[in-house]
Amino acid sequence: MIFRPSDGIVIILCGFLFLGLFSPVEARRKSKKDKHKPREAPVDSGAMSRKHVYFGKRYLDNKQYDDAQVQLSKSWDFNSRNAQTAYYLGKLYNETEKPEDAITWFNKAIELNPAGPNARNALYYLGQLYVQEGMLEEAIEVYEKLLALAKKPEQEIQYLHQLVALYIEIEDYDSALKHTRRWGQLEPDNPDVQDAIAKLTLYMGDEDEALKEMERLLEINPEDYTTLDNLARLYVRMGMVQKAFDAYQKLHAHSPEDFLYLDQLLNLGKQLNKSRRFQIDILRKMFRLQSDNLSVVEQLADLTGEISLVDRGLRLDPGNGKFNYMRGEFHYRKWKKSNAARDSVNALKWFRRAHKDPLWAGNAKRMIDEINPPMSEEEKKRLEFFKKKKEEEVDIEGKK
Repeated sequence: MIFRPSDGIVIILCGFLFLGLFSPVEARRKSKKDKHKPREAPVDSGAMSRKHVYFGKRYLDNKQYDDAQVQLSKSWDFNSRNAQTAYYLGKLYNETEKPEDAITWFNKAIELNPAGPNARNALYYLGQLYVQEGMLEEAIEVYEKLLALAKKPEQEIQYLHQLVALYIEIEDYDSALKHTRRWGQLEPDNPDVQDAIAKLTLYMGDEDEALKEMERLLEINPEDYTTLDNLARLYVRMGMVQKAFDAYQKLHAHSPEDFLYLDQLLNLGKQLNKSRRFQIDILRKMFRLQSDNLSVVEQLADLTGEISLVDRGLRLDPGNGKFNYMRGEFHYRKWKKSNAARDSVNALKWFRRAHKDPLWAGNAKRMIDEINPPMSEEEKKRLEFFKKKKEEEVDIEGKK
């Protein structure tokens, strides 16, 4: 069979015709198939964010911090408005000791949902972090918000406690006292609160209220010797001598080795005209505690006249005019009884030493003059006359 070029053209044209007939049919078939094929649903970013935060929280609860960070970061990438994610990121950075990041995320969680279920916890963590970082003003602002949100008295007390400490730290004593008084209303029998009120009112200059609070505190706990000590000093400052004396007696009975309590009892006893015997008894107790205390030795020597105490005072302070004078008095009294020259000489020696002390010079001079009276003018003239005559006699003998 002979192939002609015209036959090839016919074949090609038939092929195109066949393809043209076939293509629309195939296209319709394909279109029909695609219509019934299931399509892929669009990604739900909210659901994905919740899924990842769920896993992130589980990892965080198990202290698997790296995995928690991966999951929480994915959650945030899917939904950057998810307050729950921000809260758990704050917790993550808080537990991994990254306070600056923790503060940022807790603040973001509150900003995104201030009334949300995690907002109060976020505030609580923020308060702790601000205190830890020394950001006291910010901490106060947070605890004030928590105080406003508190529904139970124990929560309010917890926040008041923090606020009082913070206000004292920044020296805002007015605010500290205001919050302490509120705390006192919630816990009227808490001695720590009453003590804080008393100290703050005293610091603010309201001594009458401080006195009332301290006395009330002692009614609650009569054995609170710290408060009794503060109250005793307040009594002294306010001039309430008898109350101060009674308070210091109780303090001394509790702490007999406390020198300050004895010193206060001695001074208050003098103001109340307590007996010489009482004063000596107190001074002897003070002397046993501080035998080299010059003031105690001097006062005890004054009241008892014991020469051993005078000698101890002279060992402590040889130039002390009072002790030298008292030593002179001791020998003077002996001289008056014995009339022995040796006693008068010793008395003069000690009075002359006392005379060097300006405070005792006048007293010492009077005693010196009594033992060895100065010559009168007539005696001085007579002595001068005989002295001159003797000199003349010596001169005449010399010429011979």
